Amino acid sequence: MNGGIRSYEFAKRLADLGHHIVVVTSDNENEFAGWKVEELDGFEVHWVSVKYNNSYGFLRRLWAFVKFLVLSSLHICSLKSDKLFVTSTPLTVAIPAIIYKLIKRKPYVFEVRDVWPEVPIALGVIKNNVLIKAAFLLEKIAYENAAHIVALSPDMKKSVLKRCTGKSVTIIPNAADCHLFNLSLPTDDPFIEKLQYIKSKHKKVVFYTGAFGMVNNLSSFIKLASYSNGDIGFVIIGQGKEEPALKSLAAELSVLGSTLHFLPSVNKNQLSAVHSIFDMATSTVLPIEALYANSANKVFDAFAAGTPLLINHGGWIKELIERTESGLVINNTPTIVDYSRLKDFLLSEQDYEKACSASFDLGKSEYNREQLFKTFLSVIEEGII
Repeated sequence: MNGGIRSYEFAKRLADLGHHIVVVTSDNENEFAGWKVEELDGFEVHWVSVKYNNSYGFLRRLWAFVKFLVLSSLHICSLKSDKLFVTSTPLTVAIPAIIYKLIKRKPYVFEVRDVWPEVPIALGVIKNNVLIKAAFLLEKIAYENAAHIVALSPDMKKSVLKRCTGKSVTIIPNAADCHLFNLSLPTDDPFIEKLQYIKSKHKKVVFYTGAFGMVNNLSSFIKLASYSNGDIGFVIIGQGKEEPALKSLAAELSVLGSTLHFLPSVNKNQLSAVHSIFDMATSTVLPIEALYANSANKVFDAFAAGTPLLINHGGWIKELIERTESGLVINNTPTIVDYSRLKDFLLSEQDYEKACSASFDLGKSEYNREQLFKTFLSVIEEGII
């Protein structure tokens, strides 16, 4: 499922090694009707229905988080375990773990997948001073009570240690699943034919996959597309509440359907085809420093496929791209100069192939799922007798 790949891949590998794994999670499509338990690839998944959508306003989203934490707190206290692994966001998932620790006297490992609450505060989503203080207090309590902390990037580790010095923090970024990419393209597939048709209209194609949210700053991507005369094509793949506004902007800049194309969300098999047919992946965010710590799946999908990466922000990913020459970094508000740099890069066979090779090397080695799982395993098994 979208957003669940990391949890699934790690849970499956733990189960393969003989650990008894129970994943407690939510189905966000249906109304609550009790807990559903199913077996999946050697481990149990306990589902509770809590309706949730990125288009919800802040209070409705907060209510969904509260509902899940209450229901999950009650549920996990009926389970037996040696250790809990808690993955955030939202930060409120730490509350069931803290309750379990107090009642069952069992430790938990806390995974930080986003610098929360810094991000919603920086975005102005949380403005109330009482809520801000409560969020930072919960963050501090979550960190201090954890037996170990996993951070998804070096910048996230720095953020954790600013508020909780002396904690054991291990960096385990999102991973490249190389076996899911560079697959043979199926024949007579309408989706593949659509991709190939778009590619036939341009010399090279730059694409974005993922959520259409405010933080993703896709207006920057559309602005970049407005400088193209069609030689470089741009594709946005996914869904989200910003879609109507983004299409309106694309139409206003006269690129919709010509230089810029929208496609619906894709599964992992289709994503492999996107990387095979198109030429450069993109990860964009707003110009807010708290967002630069991100460890977006789309970045590691690019490494798994050996696709060069285009970003518009600072932080550790920027440093990685510049160090390895695996892509290109442009300004958050793109100019004609940024577009010219992108075009020159894509049409330079030497520079482009060098970036492809560097990207794939990162996927095969430093960010390979199997390598990162070994680190994860050492954290999980620490202290278990």
